[in-house]
Amino acid sequence: MTTKTRLAAAAGGVIVTGALLAACGSAPAGTPGAAAKPAAAEIAATISQDEAVASAPVGQNLPISSTVDRIRQRGELVFAGSRNTLGFSQLDPATGKISGFDAGMADLLAKYLLGKPSTKMQSGGSDTREALLGNHTIDVAIQTYTITPERAQLVAFAGPYYEAASGIVVKATDTSITKAADLAGKKVATESGAAKSALVDEVPTAQPVLFDTTAQCIAAVEQGRADAVTLNNASLLGATATKTDVKLLPATFGKNPFGIGLPKDDPAFKTIVNGFLEKIEADGTWAKLWSGTVGKLLKTPPPAPPKVGSVPGS
Repeated sequence: MTTKTRLAAAAGGVIVTGALLAACGSAPAGTPGAAAKPAAAEIAATISQDEAVASAPVGQNLPISSTVDRIRQRGELVFAGSRNTLGFSQLDPATGKISGFDAGMADLLAKYLLGKPSTKMQSGGSDTREALLGNHTIDVAIQTYTITPERAQLVAFAGPYYEAASGIVVKATDTSITKAADLAGKKVATESGAAKSALVDEVPTAQPVLFDTTAQCIAAVEQGRADAVTLNNASLLGATATKTDVKLLPATFGKNPFGIGLPKDDPAFKTIVNGFLEKIEADGTWAKLWSGTVGKLLKTPPPAPPKVGSVPGS
């Protein structure tokens, strides 16, 4: 069994938002004929990285690394992650356990480095991850973290370990938007950074409306403050899994290669983490993790993982 993930203390206690709070299995008022969807808690109960972690490898004869030394001295891997991305990193407030593909990746890396999946999650938004890595508050960032050349000036990236794309969410009744080109002239809820850049590159005449979280973006569409949402489809997949008043379109655009963010000042650590990724991809651990997490939402066989070092900035 996976060691329970410990959460870094946060002032004011734990706040759970997004998909977990959307736990309603029936169609909301005002959505005639909408098909019922399972509650978030029901979906979350099927998602687990434990099987993948149980059979995962432990690293042997690793290069000397100051980051690995710190991890071993404290006895746990500290990572920046999310508490509310269903399928990737979702907190169960009753147990304190975090489950999903990204949370599982942190457990796998901890086991590779320590021989046991001992981790502590530090909440870190898109505007703080680089600083947390730079001052060594965290060891790694595993948080649907898109690799870009601009970010690679500030941090190192291992990977990519997952390739997403930009997805589009609209109201369930909206038939006017079916693809990226239809976003021209529309108010589009998104987040700063890679998500906004992908939208502007693909649809220069779209009108970005910036929010801090996926849940806020989707709420803007539900409330009529935006016509659509564009974010990486990994985040949108879980966030819309229980929703009946919005829909995730089949159409996607661009590529969002997720990497493991690392301190810039320890190149040996990047070599170690890339070796870890290559190992779990080759021995089937990556596919087992995908099947136990994201695969529970998509209900499809695992894809081939992206090649390590295959994108600019990696």
